[in-house]
Amino acid sequence: MLQGMTPETPTAPSIDHATETSALRDATIDDAEQIEAVHYAAREAVYAGRVEDWPPPGPDRSGRIERWRRWLSAQDVDCVVATTSDGIVGFVTVRPSRDEDAGADMAEMPTLYVHPDHWRRGHGGSLCAASVQRAMNRGFRRLSLWVLDMNEQARVFYHSFGFAPDGATKVDDGTKERLVAHRYVLSLTETE
Repeated sequence: MLQGMTPETPTAPSIDHATETSALRDATIDDAEQIEAVHYAAREAVYAGRVEDWPPPGPDRSGRIERWRRWLSAQDVDCVVATTSDGIVGFVTVRPSRDEDAGADMAEMPTLYVHPDHWRRGHGGSLCAASVQRAMNRGFRRLSLWVLDMNEQARVFYHSFGFAPDGATKVDDGTKERLVAHRYVLSLTETE
């Protein structure tokens, strides 16, 4: 359990798979290359063969690394990484929600990714718990995230932490499949 967490705070679901020791720490700009590698590998594992235009159009690897450097230097973004002897194996980010209908009390978790070689070893649960703690420490009352309808594994994972869909959806018009994402929200207060 992370320092400062209470028993009411969501914790990682129990998993019958082997756990792997990791340490959580704040990310630095110097972590951008490893974060991009984890991000790309995890997305590749979930979407390759399921999305027609995969990988999506956009910047090449050096451009994606530069985008991560900018994001890691943003004042309103917290990024926590999970590290093992292999280096960074996962990461999560938390920032104020950018959804038009979100109030100032809502944070969002725009990314939580674990390298597929390290799935089902407890890293995702540790990172999700860290994001909840970060949002609480920053005074937010709710934490949201967007998850694609086709990503059943992620939807089950977030549900196990107490996140629930709130009815908001958005469609990625840039994909032939017009992928639908659902917003999931977790209350960070005991009274909601």
